Amino acid sequence: MHGSPTLRGMASDAPAYVLENLSLVGPAKAVGYLPLRTVAEVLGLNVEDLITQAMARGLRAISIGPHHCCIKSGALYVFDAAALEAVLRVGSATLDQVEAPTDPEMFVRFIARDWFAPDHPIMPIIRAAFADHLRST
Repeated sequence: MHGSPTLRGMASDAPAYVLENLSLVGPAKAVGYLPLRTVAEVLGLNVEDLITQAMARGLRAISIGPHHCCIKSGALYVFDAAALEAVLRVGSATLDQVEAPTDPEMFVRFIARDWFAPDHPIMPIIRAAFADHLRST
């Protein structure tokens, strides 16, 4: 999509850190998300536009409504399928142990559904997928 705005450009008045969770998704950060309410009310953006933008970057994106998401308003998840597959491959023994899916999209839906305790065995995999070490805040 030549000439289409970037995620940052679409909401240039929004604080950069709000969009960072999506704009950093790629080989080093396999998954990012934003609550649907944040997309609409803080950024003033359309979820479908963000999905299209993510797809133009070679990423996958899914909008998960509030009935299937632990986030009250639901959330938009953007993920790099190849990067997430690599994270899931490294954590495959743990995923088997906790009966979590190894397919990237199914894993995203799995982690979207429930909050996990900080000491849950799946948390190192979730932290790696979200590349928590990249956060600027």
